[in-house]
Amino acid sequence: MAETVLVGDIGGTNVRFAVARRGFAGHPVISDVSVMPGDDFEDFDDALTAYSKELGTKKPGKALIALAGPVDEGRVKLTNRDWLVDSKRLEGNCGFERVRLVNDYAAMARAIPELPDSAFTVVHAGSPDEDGREPILVSGPGTGVGMATLIPVGATSWRILTGEGGHAAYAPSTPREWALYQKLLEHHGYVSRELVLSGSGLDAVHKALCEIDGLEWNEIPPAKMLELARQGDPVCLDICRIRARGTLYALGDAALMNGTRGGVVITGGVAERLEEWLLEPEALERFMDRGPMSDYMPPIPVRLLKSGEAALIGAAALHLDEVLPS
Repeated sequence: MAETVLVGDIGGTNVRFAVARRGFAGHPVISDVSVMPGDDFEDFDDALTAYSKELGTKKPGKALIALAGPVDEGRVKLTNRDWLVDSKRLEGNCGFERVRLVNDYAAMARAIPELPDSAFTVVHAGSPDEDGREPILVSGPGTGVGMATLIPVGATSWRILTGEGGHAAYAPSTPREWALYQKLLEHHGYVSRELVLSGSGLDAVHKALCEIDGLEWNEIPPAKMLELARQGDPVCLDICRIRARGTLYALGDAALMNGTRGGVVITGGVAERLEEWLLEPEALERFMDRGPMSDYMPPIPVRLLKSGEAALIGAAALHLDEVLPS
């Protein structure tokens, strides 16, 4: 039987686990998928212990965990959750031979070559090189905004460059966005892309627009906000359009700076829910309009990822990249 590895995808909202092994043609296969709210656990060790108990004797001896935060010498402080995760502590507390921690967008990016076309919605087809061996940008809004670049190495291998691009400054473009930017600046001091585009900033954006319009603010759940936007509610519709267009504007900047001619993959649960606004022509114009360099952009394909298990598959691929073929 092929060796297995426990893989995890730990974001600001959910904790996902699976067991992975090498499948046909070396591609990773996952099973025993579990999705749990992070709020159910005091710390990550408890979540991993609970999943390990579910597996019982099927529990692998090694684990590779992707987490939403920068990795420093085997430790991660999650960006949008008060957890400090330590690989050595996990090995001792949870009984693993080895635990490796990686940034969640390293796993997300590594999944892209492993996924079928059916896992994506095409926003813009572009005209990439046929060999598919050019850099690919992987980024988008979920609880936060992650970012990574998938860089081809040789004929089949990949290297991943991760960063914290979600914390770069937000760039407003219209009078409405400038008003929002100025109001957020008053309250927060620094206006990042993550503040405007991600789930963690939703209430801040909503409050700011209500204040600008002289309206009383009442908290609205994300699903209800989408429903109201589709019904034409002015503030909710503005929020969806500002976030969708801001996402493509930010990704256009990153694609231009990183030279990701192989494509852009938009990721994250917030992005999935904004699909209809990402597909509006005005949103794609934000991606394309780069002044004198605008001709650089149309060949770059843009796709929206719609696979909740992508980072688990990517984590498995990162583990298998380290293992010699059997």
